[in-house]
Amino acid sequence: MNRLMLEFADYTQGEETMYDVIVIGAGAVGSATAYAAARSGARVLLLEQFEIDHGRGSSHGASRIIRYAYDHPIYVAMARDSFPAWADLESESGERLYIRTGGIDFALPDEPLFMGMRRTLKATGVPHEIVSAADAMRRFPQFHLDDAFQVIIQEDAGVLRASAAVRTFVRLAQAHGATVRDRLPVTSIIVHRDAVTIAAGAETFNGARLVIAAGAWLNTWTTPLGVTLPLAPVAAQENYFTPVSDSDYAPERFPVWIGHLQNEYGHILYGLPSVDGSGNKVGVHGGKPIDPHAPDRHPDQEVIAAMTRFSERFFPTASQHKSSRVCIYTNTPDEHFVIDTHPEHRHVVIASCCSGHGFKFSPVLGQTIAHLALTGEALRDLSLFTLARFSAEAE
Repeated sequence: MNRLMLEFADYTQGEETMYDVIVIGAGAVGSATAYAAARSGARVLLLEQFEIDHGRGSSHGASRIIRYAYDHPIYVAMARDSFPAWADLESESGERLYIRTGGIDFALPDEPLFMGMRRTLKATGVPHEIVSAADAMRRFPQFHLDDAFQVIIQEDAGVLRASAAVRTFVRLAQAHGATVRDRLPVTSIIVHRDAVTIAAGAETFNGARLVIAAGAWLNTWTTPLGVTLPLAPVAAQENYFTPVSDSDYAPERFPVWIGHLQNEYGHILYGLPSVDGSGNKVGVHGGKPIDPHAPDRHPDQEVIAAMTRFSERFFPTASQHKSSRVCIYTNTPDEHFVIDTHPEHRHVVIASCCSGHGFKFSPVLGQTIAHLALTGEALRDLSLFTLARFSAEAE
């Protein structure tokens, strides 16, 4: 902490504040970055074009999944750090953000991603079980699974209270001295040799470092700086169903789940228990392209019909449709994150997280991005998340 404070101690211009880091975007990752930077002692400005915890992006809502079940060891390592990071956040805030439910993945045994998860969980030593569909249904009778399915059960998986987490990051960032300005769209970014100037509305802000974590709007700010990422925002629809018995689908009795059913439904499907009265959640991991600047926010009736049929098949006691909403995924071609410094301006960090699967890591991503911005050093292996990989693909 002291090293960061000393490093930036002389950044003032008269009475005008020179922030140590300016963060654009107050979704889960941007707000977590602002919190981590402010907690380290840095002077932080967090800018958000809409209201805090708005519903237009990727971070709003009742719930998200946290899990170890990944097919790449880098994500498993991040998950190992994320569980205690959420516990620390709960301890500092007094908020309950993580609910342990256990989690299951189900698929035909030869499904490639499912097989990759099995290998990675075994190789990384994460406790888990491989059981038959019948065994899984004895444990969780709410499910009606095909006999041919195989099931991974991982007991630490659970629910994160999404909107509550975003608000908590922002509140604690402010408690540590961060300035938070919402409903203030950025209109220009000027990058100097060792600083940045941000215009937002009629105001101007100066900072030594900049983090752009603007989700589906990221290219709006990176393209004028010479970096256009191959991002594909899509409308990933969340659908909620009313259970016959609320208690059967409460977090205490119902696990988070992922159905590896791409061949049948076109996408992986996932779900969570009813959190704070949300209803049983059935989500689509993907969707149709969406323009974040002028999106159609109406839920797709064809998706509702398909997910209703899915729910009738897999959750017979929770198949009455209650509501649906559109959540934006901002996908990279390989669905890995982007966490890197600008190739010409090392004091500008570009963070695109997270192709629909990054919320669970947000406290760790915030720590990682804040450290990279403030020190120029990587806290962890970021080789999977470089900007250069897209240039290599183009060649």
